[in-house]
Amino acid sequence: MKIRGLVYAVPVFCALSMHAPLSFAEDVLINYEYTLSPQIDFSKTSKGTLKVAAFTDKRAVANAREIAGFQAEEPVAGIVRNALVQAFTAGGALLVDDGQSLTLEGELTEVLVAEKEAGIEVTIRTHITLKQGARTAFDTVIFGRSTGVTLDEAVRATLDRLVNSLILDDYFIMEAI
Repeated sequence: MKIRGLVYAVPVFCALSMHAPLSFAEDVLINYEYTLSPQIDFSKTSKGTLKVAAFTDKRAVANAREIAGFQAEEPVAGIVRNALVQAFTAGGALLVDDGQSLTLEGELTEVLVAEKEAGIEVTIRTHITLKQGARTAFDTVIFGRSTGVTLDEAVRATLDRLVNSLILDDYFIMEAI
């Protein structure tokens, strides 16, 4: 009886142990909130409504929530998208899910974390495309880099810089407003 139990238990244990690194990653709560003063008034756009599509994660990671061995509360691409949505909303943009004139698409391409003398430095790069119908109106890579005492603090500061790198871009503003 015991050998029969081992025959079933060993493969199950091996299969479960392959997933152990994902389940034992330490959690980090980013909980980003856009608290900067709106720099651009998106409510006066003559180009129409904006849809911010779901962002994809093009990093070579098994877990979309992973940030340097830690696990965020949601996929990192979703956190980046949410940061941009909050900035557009703070600026008065009319965001829609259907019937949009403009669509903002994004691909998270890189998240780098390094320990520095001043703390933890985080760099986030995202490929952004603004489409007007089938036409690509704007296409660039935005990035933010900042340092914080903790990982979550550094990520939040990096997201502030990433958001500003898009919404303060003159070419983006010309196409979006």
